[in-house]
Amino acid sequence: MGLHYTGDYHKAIISGAEHKDGIRWQTHQATIARYKQEGTLLDVGCSSGSFLARMNNGHWKLFGIEMDSATAERAKLSSGAEVFVGDIMKAPFPPNSFDVITAFDVLEHMDRPREFLELIHYWLRPGGIFFGKVPNIDSWEARLFGTYWYGLELPRHLYHFSQRSMAQLVAKVGFRESFITATSEGSHAHHSARYLLEAFLEKLNFSPTPMAKAGPANLIWRAIRKGLWLSIVVPLSRLASAANAGVVIDVILNK
Repeated sequence: MGLHYTGDYHKAIISGAEHKDGIRWQTHQATIARYKQEGTLLDVGCSSGSFLARMNNGHWKLFGIEMDSATAERAKLSSGAEVFVGDIMKAPFPPNSFDVITAFDVLEHMDRPREFLELIHYWLRPGGIFFGKVPNIDSWEARLFGTYWYGLELPRHLYHFSQRSMAQLVAKVGFRESFITATSEGSHAHHSARYLLEAFLEKLNFSPTPMAKAGPANLIWRAIRKGLWLSIVVPLSRLASAANAGVVIDVILNK
């Protein structure tokens, strides 16, 4: 699987986290604050550490896990956290180590999701919380785009979850469910539409540039995309969230 996590992949993840997620991290920080205001926090799949840097406010002792060594070093420098480099399942933390463990867009990458959650449960202190996010296979976008849904992200996403399947999984691990719900955060509609367009162009014998290799969009296309986003995607996302069919599942669990 390591072959599928190329330099282009890490570059895209870092770019998104560092340049587009200020509001997102603020929202995540506020969510955690409803349950815990201080303690020891582990961010699994911490990338370049932008979320950990957001949490570096003097109230938390920070740790991270990152599989890419260069990205992990960047996380250490930006956040001051201690970062384990390597396979999550081999991280050497003792039991009852953390008050909060976060894993944003991580669980779907794991080949043994139940064992991963059992390890999270083992690392958490009694009363600690796990806060995670995964794509929602029952979302309106997944239903609309089918095999072209960007959230599938083959071959890196190995498992997909609905709210029901997630609730069944965490119950088997022994967590007490605090909150599992679908939200409108993180729409992939524009990427999914691009997959459809690329498939159409390929049928016409064109060779479109892969998304990971594409440069920045020109001004005209950005304006069109923004207009479609505000007029179509945002209203649909809000309706879907109200109907519990949003694109992302928020998972908050208590030990």
